[in-house]
Amino acid sequence: MPPLTLLLLIGLLLATACHRGPVVPFVPLHTRSHDPYQDHMTMAKYYANEATLSHQKAEELANRIVVYERLFGRESDWVTGTQLLAQFYEEAAREQDRQANLHLELAGRRSSGLSARSGTP
Repeated sequence: MPPLTLLLLIGLLLATACHRGPVVPFVPLHTRSHDPYQDHMTMAKYYANEATLSHQKAEELANRIVVYERLFGRESDWVTGTQLLAQFYEEAAREQDRQANLHLELAGRRSSGLSARSGTP
């Protein structure tokens, strides 16, 4: 095998081996569906799951704060940093809950709008 081909092959293998996937979280949408209700419900479920994870992380960090206070004192950088991180996760959870509710609301409006047009209650 020529050295240039071998070098390109190794470079390609290294590039693909180091890639960890998409940077942006992927929310699978039904792209062939023309029903936005399904898309909004999928996004609402995604955001609700993310909010649950963020709440759990914030709760775990709150427990760590108690431990760090005992070990290092209330004024410790460990306590302060962990409090800031817990606050970040709580704010993220609130935003994710807001996004989930927004998509649920949009799905509800869309589905009620469709039923009103079709004449069904």
